[in-house]
Amino acid sequence: MIKMISATVYKNSLNKFGEQVCGDNYQLGKTEDSKLIILSDGMGSGIKASILSILTTEIIGTMYKKGVKIEEIVDTITKTLPVCKVRGIAYSTFTLVQIFKSGKVKIINYDNPSPVILTKGELYKPKYITKRINEKDIKITEFEIFAEDFIFIMSDGLVHAGLGRLMNFGWGEENIANYLKRMYRKTREIKYIVDSLIAVTESYYGFEPGDDSTLIGIKSIENPIATIFTGPPLNPKTDEYYVKRFFSRIGKKVICGGTTSNIVSRVLDEEIEIKLEGEKLGKLPPTGTMKGVDLITEGVLTLKYLNRMLDKCKDNMHEINIPEKMNSGEKLFSILTECDEVNILVGRKVNAFYHNPNLPFDMSIRSTLIRGLSKNLERLGKTVNIEYC
Repeated sequence: MIKMISATVYKNSLNKFGEQVCGDNYQLGKTEDSKLIILSDGMGSGIKASILSILTTEIIGTMYKKGVKIEEIVDTITKTLPVCKVRGIAYSTFTLVQIFKSGKVKIINYDNPSPVILTKGELYKPKYITKRINEKDIKITEFEIFAEDFIFIMSDGLVHAGLGRLMNFGWGEENIANYLKRMYRKTREIKYIVDSLIAVTESYYGFEPGDDSTLIGIKSIENPIATIFTGPPLNPKTDEYYVKRFFSRIGKKVICGGTTSNIVSRVLDEEIEIKLEGEKLGKLPPTGTMKGVDLITEGVLTLKYLNRMLDKCKDNMHEINIPEKMNSGEKLFSILTECDEVNILVGRKVNAFYHNPNLPFDMSIRSTLIRGLSKNLERLGKTVNIEYC
């Protein structure tokens, strides 16, 4: 089986005390075979810094995706950024991380703190080459990552936290790297790690940050694909075909619906085990497991709950805090958070309990829920493929 690497990304920031906007900016992008994560720190703080960083990420994102060389990109940034009337210069740092599906990573860094890389739980320091471009030292490195490796990129506000207060020279890159390593040993939840470090940064500043401070966590994911099978096929004679089709997909496998899970159980001659321990019970029925399946849930109620969670997300699924004890909808949400692609196999046989069998399938609750789910996931940057059966 061919393995594919992608990444889930989460960012958190602190504005400089007294400022309404953050002078750091980040952008996510894609090429045919890679994912791009760009962070820029504009000179100063507030609106001016924000404009500089936004321009920088836009220029890099647009030009890099078109295959323009880094020399030309840096030259364009230098000529485009508005010059500060006080300092007489145009200045904005940047870090670009490119993660290829093959697992190869390329990092281009200009004047931001060194990225922190954790591979198999240990700090990894790659060798950088330095290119002198327009009197700027651009550091470039390439290496390979594996599933559940982490890359953290940051603005220098984090490094300076505590300066003149708790620490003579600020928190520092080495201390930050060691903190992230300790957090990795506690959890693989990227949101928890990033939010934790940002909270410590704010406390080191005495809750009055002296600079914009941004941390972006990047977690590598192997085979970032999920396939959801929901609803029985219209023709029972095709049950075995679609069960085999469901299991032929790589990545996570989820079954939504009691009838659907019973069909899979019968075809495979595998028992469904109901999970009660560690479950958050209440509005939704408990989940189940089966050999080869990552999650089994009830159908309509779970999909409704999932859609309501997705409705609350503005730009990123990591915005939602997931409790330690999860119900079926939260478990499904957690799986989809770390996926780039979602395949949905939708059975067209209607459930008379939820739907008048005399009405067409397109008017059924399941069909409506799947359309809403697809729209939400695509809005949040996921690729969605729907197949009806």
